[in-house]
Formats: sequence, structure tokens, C-alpha cells
Amino acid sequence: MMDRPAARIIIEQVRFFRLLVRYIYLHVVYIYLHIKYYLLKAAGAALIEAVKMECCIKSLSKEDRVIFATCIAVSIYILILITLIRM
Repeated sequence: MMDRPAARIIIEQVRFFRLLVRYIYLHVVYIYLHIKYYLLKAAGAALIEAVKMECCIKSLSKEDRVIFATCIAVSIYILILITLIRM
């Protein structure tokens, strides 16, 4: 079958297309792994900051803790409202 020039060209084109698809797939996986890596780094940094904030919050008075919790709750509600408005 490889003796025919048309069959050889078609087989070479199929092999080339398969390699091209594999190359593109590997690049997509590479980008996906980079995104996961940086998200894990960000989550780790956020966890460290949360622990630092917890220590700072424990040192606040009761009134200051209530004010802090209110500020956080209001900012979360505003973000949710903005998200709902954009939808």
C-alpha cells in the first residue's frame, strides 16, 4: 500500500495531523498545569495570611471583632450583589 504515491501522501498527512493534535494537547495540558500551580501557590499564601489574621483578630477587643466581622460581611454582600447585577 505504501507503493502508491497518493496513499503515502495521505498516510503522511494523517501522521502529521496526529502529531499536531498531540502537540496542541500537550501545550493545553502544560498551561493547565501552570494555572493549577499558581492557584495552589495563591491558596497557600491565602492560608498563611488567614492564620496571621486569626492571630491579629484574637488580640482585638470584642467590639473591634464585631466591627471587623461586619466590614467583612458587608464587603462579601457587595461582591455578591455586583456579581448578580452583572449576570
